[in-house]
Amino acid sequence: TSRLHIPTWGTYVTTPCVGRDYASVKLQMKIDGATKKEKVDVKTVILDPQGRTVATDNSIYHANGQDFTQNFLVNTPDLWSPENPALYTARTTLSVDGKVMDSYDTRFGIRSLEYVPEKGFFLNGVPTKFKGVCNHHDLGPLGAAVNRSALRHQIELLKDMGVNAIRTAHNMPAPELVELCDELGMML
Repeated sequence: TSRLHIPTWGTYVTTPCVGRDYASVKLQMKIDGATKKEKVDVKTVILDPQGRTVATDNSIYHANGQDFTQNFLVNTPDLWSPENPALYTARTTLSVDGKVMDSYDTRFGIRSLEYVPEKGFFLNGVPTKFKGVCNHHDLGPLGAAVNRSALRHQIELLKDMGVNAIRTAHNMPAPELVELCDELGMML
């Protein structure tokens, strides 16, 4: 990366308001390497699951050591669920004086999560039961090293069995597992 960049895992997306007609999307990011003299142009384009632009924000960041936030409105969102694992991409570009310094993609699903006392868990306003497994990080005889295709195969087998959620064991899951769960519609 260049001196001016968004660090690895430097973005955080939330969807504060989600409905069938529209959803608000909040993108928070860290921007490293900016100087107080620079005017950093921050452009983010939200791409739908088919790669079409559905929202854009052009902002100016003046280095002050704080996180930077952009807000978007997405009309008629394709809501993420285990049955419809629709993923959007926030493509952020940092530029100074017209020169691109960094580009960073953040994939996310638009969905609402709610726990209602006496009623349970709701995903996108629909009561949803967890049909889950507690899954250790290793892949049986393949061992503990990450094997993306074996993880995909494992998740696909679990989905075929009717599983919609995975509870990970003692340690943080591999980023590859998190990405595949998002792609394949598995709650984690």
